This record gives sequence, structure tokens and C-alpha cells, in this order.
Amino acid sequence: MWSRGFSRFSSTILFCGTINSMNSQLLKWHRFVETQNSDLLSEILADDVKFHSPFVWKPKEGKLITTTILLTAATVFQEFKYIREVLQDKNWALEFEAKIGDLSMRGIDLITLNDEGEIIDFEVMIRPANALQALGIEMTKKLVELGAV
Repeated sequence: MWSRGFSRFSSTILFCGTINSMNSQLLKWHRFVETQNSDLLSEILADDVKFHSPFVWKPKEGKLITTTILLTAATVFQEFKYIREVLQDKNWALEFEAKIGDLSMRGIDLITLNDEGEIIDFEVMIRPANALQALGIEMTKKLVELGAV
């Protein structure tokens, strides 16, 4: 995924509100995307983080499952890059492009931080439907292999 063809984000960044220490967390997030270093996730995810998958309605809760999902996604996406970022205080909207097999997709990571600067809520939206379905098949296969589902 990110390790295969990730190009340092050439995104447009729009700031709404004040620029503060929360942006150091954004830099850590980008470092995770580039390196898949799980230690970075440990630093930026809150223990009670909620992950909203584009496949199921009920969010997954907790740092362990969220870390597992994000690390697994890193093995599935190809040519991942952020193309636009909108930041408002503790809320981020990070638009990305990626591939899964020969299918192209666009998506948005909606991220909310708590007062300590940790990610407390992470929601992913992806289109088109055929790419989302292909992603779901690959993610499920890998998560089953890991015993995570």
C-alpha cells in the first residue's frame, strides 16, 4: 500500500482556525503513512479511539484493533497519496488517491483529535463502489489471516 508507490503528499493544505501543536500530530501521521512504523501509531492513537470502516456501520473501538486495521491497510493500498488536506483545530479531512489492483479510488480520512492531541475518531470513506468492494475483499482476507476478525 503506502510502501508501494507512496509519494510524499503533494496535497493542498487548507487551515481553518489556529495553527497549533496538533499539527505535529499530522506530521507524525504522515510519517506513519510513509514508514508503517507502528510505534508512531502508538504515540498518536488514543487508547479509546474509534475506527469507522467504510464496510460496516458499527465502529471498531480501541487502539489495538485500530492499529491492526491501519497496518493491514498499508499492505493493501497501492500508489497511496494525499491530494488535499483541510484542517480545522482538532478536525482533519485528508483526501487521498490510491489503487487496489487495477482499480483507482479516492477517499477521505476524517480524523478527530482529543485535547491531548491523540486521534480519538478515525472515519474512512471511499469511492467508487467497485474499488471499495475490492478493498473489502482484500482487507477481510488479510484480517482473517491475522485472526483479527
